[in-house]
Amino acid sequence: MGSEMCIRDRSYSARPGPASWIATARLLRRFQQCPIARPHNLSEHQCADILVDRYMPSGPALGTVVFIHGMSVLGREDPRVRQLAVALTTAGLQVLVPELPSIRNLRIERAQPSEVQATLEQLAGDKNLVTTHHFALMAVSFSGVFALRAANSVTLGPRISALCLIGGYYDVERVSDFLVNAKRADPYGRMLMVRSYFSEVEVENDVFHRHLERCIHNNAKEEEGWNLRSLLDETDTEQERLWHLLSDSGQRQRFLQKVIQAFGDDWSGYRVDLNFVNSTTPVFLLHGRGDRVIPPGESRRLASQMSVQGIPNYLCVTRFLSHGDSAIRLSQLPELYRLLRGFAWFISCTRR
Repeated sequence: MGSEMCIRDRSYSARPGPASWIATARLLRRFQQCPIARPHNLSEHQCADILVDRYMPSGPALGTVVFIHGMSVLGREDPRVRQLAVALTTAGLQVLVPELPSIRNLRIERAQPSEVQATLEQLAGDKNLVTTHHFALMAVSFSGVFALRAANSVTLGPRISALCLIGGYYDVERVSDFLVNAKRADPYGRMLMVRSYFSEVEVENDVFHRHLERCIHNNAKEEEGWNLRSLLDETDTEQERLWHLLSDSGQRQRFLQKVIQAFGDDWSGYRVDLNFVNSTTPVFLLHGRGDRVIPPGESRRLASQMSVQGIPNYLCVTRFLSHGDSAIRLSQLPELYRLLRGFAWFISCTRR
């Protein structure tokens, strides 16, 4: 069980020292506390036309983490983002969370990878915000690919001290197939796919999209007991059309094939390429065992390929995380130790 839950590439010699373990204990303790609506150490800044939330530690910053938020209607203001950002500051790190409008708008677009890259380059060039030469990148879910692309770039790669990918993927086509075909797949991810690609392969329909938007926003607010059927009126033509597209496996598969044919190489910006500028950049891979949007096998594949290429990595697949959530039960100490060890490793790399 231990080898599956947490795999470490031993080619990387750095081991977390006592200071990193202590910082990690503070981080996890703060992570367990209730989210704060407006943290006292949060300030909003403007970097060119980019809004950036800045979280500062109580003492001098020992490192910088740039956080790439995931697909959430709240974007950088998502309580889970704020909770993790505040927790990271207790480890002596300053955290910068730029607003990424297309991601916040729950869209997957051709131009998105280059737009996110431009945002990261703009932010990294602002010496008033990124006060250290090196900085770490942390990314959630589908945004993980943008952190990997940054490590490949000649402008950002040499400055990245470490990466942390939470619930990331290795094969975008495999994940798309999972969302479309797997019975256990989360309907949220499935609806985001339809939202992003429907107008590309079907006749545009405003009424259909309004119903889809309503379902997505309702799902984002509901944690338990969410039911698509109860949201859609079977006597309404467009609502019933949406119901069948989301619930009928045959229709979903035909839709996916249309998307693949329409986009082809346009998905290249979402395909993982581990051509790091600095092949010694360490990567902490954290994944929820029960993730129903991106299955944990994706992080396992990432770790395996990184190890083949000599990229130092630490993989922790844990039951403590569902997709993007953070419930940690302190009673489960062995598994908690593996999680602590991963964060201690990431913090020690970030502080270098």
